[in-house]
Amino acid sequence: MRNRYLEIDDRSEDLAERMREEPALAAEFLKKYELSWLYHENALEGVVYTSQELETALANQPLADVAVVGALQEIRNQKAAIDLLRTEAKVKKPRINLKLVKRIYERLGAGISGRSTTEYRKEMPLHRAYYHEIAEPAKIPFLLGKLIDYCDSAEFRQSHPLQQASKLHHGFMQVYPFTEGSGRVARLLGNFLLLHRGFLPCIIHSIDRQRYYESLRLPEPTLRDLLVEAMLNALENGEKFFDAASAARAKKVVR
Repeated sequence: MRNRYLEIDDRSEDLAERMREEPALAAEFLKKYELSWLYHENALEGVVYTSQELETALANQPLADVAVVGALQEIRNQKAAIDLLRTEAKVKKPRINLKLVKRIYERLGAGISGRSTTEYRKEMPLHRAYYHEIAEPAKIPFLLGKLIDYCDSAEFRQSHPLQQASKLHHGFMQVYPFTEGSGRVARLLGNFLLLHRGFLPCIIHSIDRQRYYESLRLPEPTLRDLLVEAMLNALENGEKFFDAASAARAKKVVR
């Protein structure tokens, strides 16, 4: 695993350098990448949006069609949560704490009945998307606090950002503090750590949905392997994007 971390570090720095050299191209790539993030994030939860629906939601036009207002609000809230993370990740020494967890949850649920204020799960839901073992409601505050304390430990802080993201993501899902939105919050928290360290966010693709669900039923390293593969895929896509742009410019010069 150490060799894979080193490969990811090197390729991430190379891609970051290319993005610094060509900011306009970087902005185009990041816009496309963020749309992919929103698409797959929802697909993991079993909700598939078209590219047109995503674009419409992000255009900030008035939501006139009652039939789609709920879906568009969800997408806008997710974009707002991503923007929140990008801002918080720029802090010199960001911390994982309950305040951040609550801000993410409430940003995701803004304007949605029953989800705009933080409230821990009070029962063991019979019907849910995730079927791994989750904490009893009475244990949620203690276990969530324990996980957050661990994120401030020397062991956690000295580990690679991908390992940090995996441990936080996996641990949060074992607690499963919210009836709705726990998965979204867990993935955003993990990506918050990656963004702070200058990495691309990990996008778990919808094709890996079942594998992702299974990883939550298994020890944490299984999820870590999936995140490592997701990061390598992200880097490959970024490299191909910039290579294609360079090839297109060279072709124009030849003509």
